[in-house]
Amino acid sequence: MRASIAGLAVGLLCMASASASPPVSRELMLPLAGKASIYTAPEDAAGPVPNIAPGQPLGIACADASDTKAQLRVVMTFANDTGETPTGYGALLATDWKVSHGMVHVRVPDLPGLSNHTVEVRVFVMGRRGTHICDVGRVRVS
Repeated sequence: MRASIAGLAVGLLCMASASASPPVSRELMLPLAGKASIYTAPEDAAGPVPNIAPGQPLGIACADASDTKAQLRVVMTFANDTGETPTGYGALLATDWKVSHGMVHVRVPDLPGLSNHTVEVRVFVMGRRGTHICDVGRVRVS
């Protein structure tokens, strides 16, 4: 019961911290590709890079995000090896997110220059058991 109340409080806090919670429907869902300090190199990534539009919700499987006392950061780093025109940004911190049942639901930022670029998405979870990284791989913002 106590854990349920704490989970509800954190869920409400996460929803309040985002100006508009991302909807779960029409969400691009990405599986977990790595965890902890494991880095999946671009040449190791299997399959095609999914496309997503700025402002579209993105669902990320990240079991470590279920820790209600953990702090979370969703980082989108621009891929350097794609031949795309540099944006002037090295990485973006996505702030419009919420967590439910081990899934991080985040809205892709709608920033100038983000379209037509590939980003590597990682969720950093800083909790009682240390810092864990959910490395979901690459997404092309179209």
